[in-house]
Amino acid sequence: MLNIEESAGYQRILEKGIEKGIEKGIEKGRQEGRQETLADVAIMLLSKRFRILPREYLARIKEQDTYVLQQLVNNIYDLKDLSELDRYLQEASLCPPGFRWVSCFTKLS
Repeated sequence: MLNIEESAGYQRILEKGIEKGIEKGIEKGRQEGRQETLADVAIMLLSKRFRILPREYLARIKEQDTYVLQQLVNNIYDLKDLSELDRYLQEASLCPPGFRWVSCFTKLS
């Protein structure tokens, strides 16, 4: 009697499932890498822009999603002072994860 786990059909389905799992894991790793890199770039640019970046901002910046970080990096030189950065991060924290929002930078430009 043939065990279902030994059948060719079962093995193909299992292999496809494993492949999809690996692909999703790789994509998640890439996404996390992009997010980490954007956070590092934002921190570096903000440190250059304002000379001193208080520690409280480091964690707040690192917890932002990729979209928010991209907006921050793209508009970093529109920030006049740390209070505008604070406002931007507060607005970002009010949005649910993954929700696309119009940043305060549209008001600053």
